[in-house]
Amino acid sequence: MKTPREILFQRHEAAGAKLDAIRQSTVAALNDARVAESPAVLDRRYNWREFLFSFRWHFAAMSAVWLVIAFLGLTAGHSPALASSVPAQKIPSAQIIMAALRENRRQLLELIQPSDSRDAGPQRLLLPEPRSQRRYEILTA
Repeated sequence: MKTPREILFQRHEAAGAKLDAIRQSTVAALNDARVAESPAVLDRRYNWREFLFSFRWHFAAMSAVWLVIAFLGLTAGHSPALASSVPAQKIPSAQIIMAALRENRRQLLELIQPSDSRDAGPQRLLLPEPRSQRRYEILTA
């Protein structure tokens, strides 16, 4: 007794040759389409152009950012209004500025430190000493 599979193979045996012919014609048509496209695909200039055009919005945005940076860099140091707003006579000397900074630091330390440490004594200012006169102290807790 024959299986249903064998019966189907016998009945459609003639269709195998027709299917092979259809398959060959389809593959040949696909190969012809590839050959027709091959000059454009193989042209390097076309590929580079296509590659660079894919980034055109990115390049435009980066160009705009660099233009803004360049504009800000060119105008940052050349502001005549800023230079004329502070007269040369009103700029204090370096000694006055340092004294004001020390006073500011002393006031901040008064606000930050607890009240019992204020009574301990005056705070020693940390002024830089020459390297040859530095004492190396080891503090232990």
